[in-house]
Amino acid sequence: MSLEWNETETVFWTNQYESPSEAIVTAIAAKESVTETSLPPLYNRIDPDALDTIVSGQTNDDIQISFTYSGYTVRIRDSETIEITPT
Repeated sequence: MSLEWNETETVFWTNQYESPSEAIVTAIAAKESVTETSLPPLYNRIDPDALDTIVSGQTNDDIQISFTYSGYTVRIRDSETIEITPT
């Protein structure tokens, strides 16, 4: 499925990825058709270890995290899903 530039992609990280930070970088790299290492380091925008700890440690919908990374707005609203929208 190809996304249009203005569409939001929802990533269910617990089903496919080791961590939320890995899911974010992998999804954006796939969207841009580049390798993960060609993107800027995620730690320039947010601490990946802290992000993984906060998101992985939750069991409910009490998460509200939003930041921009590599031309996308990343929103995390629960412990399993990440929304990635072009900015």
